[in-house]
Amino acid sequence: MKNRCLFILLCILPMLCGCNESDDVVRIFTGKTWKLTDVLDGGTYPIIGNSYDASSNPGYWSSNEAKEASIKLLETENNFTITFTGVLTNKTISGGISGRAASTSFTGSWSADAESNYFTAKPSSTSDNDALGRAFLNGLNNATSYKGDENNLYIYFKEGQRTRCLLFHVQE
Repeated sequence: MKNRCLFILLCILPMLCGCNESDDVVRIFTGKTWKLTDVLDGGTYPIIGNSYDASSNPGYWSSNEAKEASIKLLETENNFTITFTGVLTNKTISGGISGRAASTSFTGSWSADAESNYFTAKPSSTSDNDALGRAFLNGLNNATSYKGDENNLYIYFKEGQRTRCLLFHVQE
């Protein structure tokens, strides 16, 4: 009888412990500076990382030279960066953002839901002198969701009928 009770308790224990299906949004977003590394078309096809092709051009650049100029700005330290601060309330974190596109610094607000992965950001600026800078700010302004961990952050956004993704890594 004693063994049977112990067996039943051991069987019930995993049900009581359960696992947490929500993200640790504080750990994902805060305490670091994120650097843009690419824009993904459809969430998988790299736009920056591929050679310029007018037939697959997402509309950011008018020529290969314009794209190369954007890439040079992207490679500049502290360009295309974003830093998040925030306070967690229940499963939602919200707070302030600060960052820089190619030629424009910005501040603003943001929030993310740890369970639904909903994400919104409102940078103070929506304009930049560079095409990729404008795309970066547009992506933040039109953000719909996120995925990520402590080293990788994907911010998904709508651009017309297309879903695109800003891909970030922690700036070293």
